[in-house]
Amino acid sequence: MGNELIAHVLSFAASRRAKVLLIGDSSLSYDAIIRIPNYDKDEEGKFIIKVREDAGKVNREAIIDLVVLAKVSNSTPIIVGVKYDNEEMDDGVAYKTHGIYAMGIRTFKRILDNDSIKFVKDKGIVKASVRGSVTQEIKGRQGHEPWGISRSCLGLPGERSMSMKENP
Repeated sequence: MGNELIAHVLSFAASRRAKVLLIGDSSLSYDAIIRIPNYDKDEEGKFIIKVREDAGKVNREAIIDLVVLAKVSNSTPIIVGVKYDNEEMDDGVAYKTHGIYAMGIRTFKRILDNDSIKFVKDKGIVKASVRGSVTQEIKGRQGHEPWGISRSCLGLPGERSMSMKENP
């Protein structure tokens, strides 16, 4: 199933007119490098991906290699799979494993389409991310000083989404 899964994942990249470098050796810490032109405002998106049936079973050494390669190539490391620790992965949820994101195939397609992910599941806890500017705006509307009040104390309404990009 490994090669079929990789082919299925890379078909999404091909639909985005991405340039893909497929690595045929499954013993390496990554399976493909994907470059998408005009991903975000005239900037290209670069991803180093590892495709596994169970994304939770990627060993720590492979993840460290993936992170190092991503830092060197200025790209985003992602593990794409069908399951996470023998459970089906939810659509729109990124799972955090050893500091990098693992996601299902449909969620990965959303990332390639430059859509946001709604939730991050880290060690069994689902977290929603809220940008600091949104928090400051809500604090101002509720009459709080902009310092000293945490996000959880505010009871933030509605659904917020997160971006896979790192904040500068």
